[in-house]
Amino acid sequence: MKENSNGLIDRAEILEKGEVKNKTLLDIGTGPLAIIAARDFNCQVTNVDFSEEALKGAQREAEAAGLGGKINFGKEDATNLPYKDNAFDVVTSYGALHHNPPDRREKLIQETYRVAKEKVIIAELTEVGFKQFHSFSDNVPVDLDWLEKELHSLGKVERYLGKMMNVYVCRKG
Repeated sequence: MKENSNGLIDRAEILEKGEVKNKTLLDIGTGPLAIIAARDFNCQVTNVDFSEEALKGAQREAEAAGLGGKINFGKEDATNLPYKDNAFDVVTSYGALHHNPPDRREKLIQETYRVAKEKVIIAELTEVGFKQFHSFSDNVPVDLDWLEKELHSLGKVERYLGKMMNVYVCRKG
């Protein structure tokens, strides 16, 4: 997968490789992925985050892009999602896992898998990427070996390795 100028894997490329066109999509954590999915891939998106401030900013961006009706926003804890099993075709998490404490990450993975009908796509920073973007934060990097093992326990996993970020596509069934 192509990396952008910051060394991160491009969101549109992730959605392309993940075959998300015309899908219902749950996006964990705010950021431009929800807008790209709605605008360029004709997805009906639900974007959740635990930060009300981040959600308000994301909602303003979606409305400015003319996508207010294609993206729903909700303040949710991704380790305890209020949605039914298989509620979304695809669940994505782009750099959001490391914003959760290590002892809650397994539950987050299980919840994303539970509400996904087809697949879960997780993009997460490598050690190099984490040091570049979060060296002064309280966040703890994700053990990517653990992440891959956890995803393999749930389904078939494809991985794309980058310098700053890896992407994992975990297919159900």
